[in-house]
Amino acid sequence: MNETNKGVSLAAACLITFVFTAPILWMVLAAFKTINDIYAIPPVWLPDFTYLENFTLLLSENWQFLLNSTVVTLCATLLCLAFALPAAFGLVYFQFRAQNFVADWILSTRMMPPIAAAVPLYMVFNGAGMLDTIPALVLVYAGFNLPFAIWVAMSFFRNIPREIIEAARVEGCSWWQTFRIVALPLAKSGIATVATFVFIFAWNELLLALFLTTREAKTFPVVISSFSTVTKTYWELISAATIIQILPPVIFTILMQRHIVSGLTMGAVKN
Repeated sequence: MNETNKGVSLAAACLITFVFTAPILWMVLAAFKTINDIYAIPPVWLPDFTYLENFTLLLSENWQFLLNSTVVTLCATLLCLAFALPAAFGLVYFQFRAQNFVADWILSTRMMPPIAAAVPLYMVFNGAGMLDTIPALVLVYAGFNLPFAIWVAMSFFRNIPREIIEAARVEGCSWWQTFRIVALPLAKSGIATVATFVFIFAWNELLLALFLTTREAKTFPVVISSFSTVTKTYWELISAATIIQILPPVIFTILMQRHIVSGLTMGAVKN
């Protein structure tokens, strides 16, 4: 009976895995096909993987927008961390009235969907002459990810033994020195986790970029959405662009994997 259950579980796992990976596999194969191959009947299952015309055409016309996405995402991630880490440290170790209220209020701001603020943000940046600019997107992406980053960072700072922080203060360190020299190195795994999530959120954001950009600061997700029109859908370009879109988060996550695993398990077991 146990062997039967194991076989059924394995078959179910394989089926579920296939269902979720089949669209990704189709996309990867379509990126190397011509438009005729995509619509061919009977279907062309294995394309010519040396056919790179889709990628060449895509990057030759849209490399600037890919660069925009890279600059915006990196700058937004760094700006978000620059504000989130000190704020999280202060909310954990500073004692003041309404401390819990401030922390809860910060979290509540993350509950608002970003699209709800699209029109007010458009009016603000239009009045400031910042529409269709990279600094506008950096500020927006950093701002919307800030509550999440603060709350996640708070959980990692709480796992630092308070005795270490108190010892640094007794030795004469200022709060800034304690934060920079003691707390940050001890929470580096948590910082890597926060940075990874903020990077992914900023890299994949679409709706606000659609509202706030037209040409100069347009990001790569906006480019991908433009390949589906009322009259035609360019599946070969969408597939190639999607592969390019998912590579940076995958590479970034792999590079940070060791720190992310350590950060996610930090404090999971208490003595």
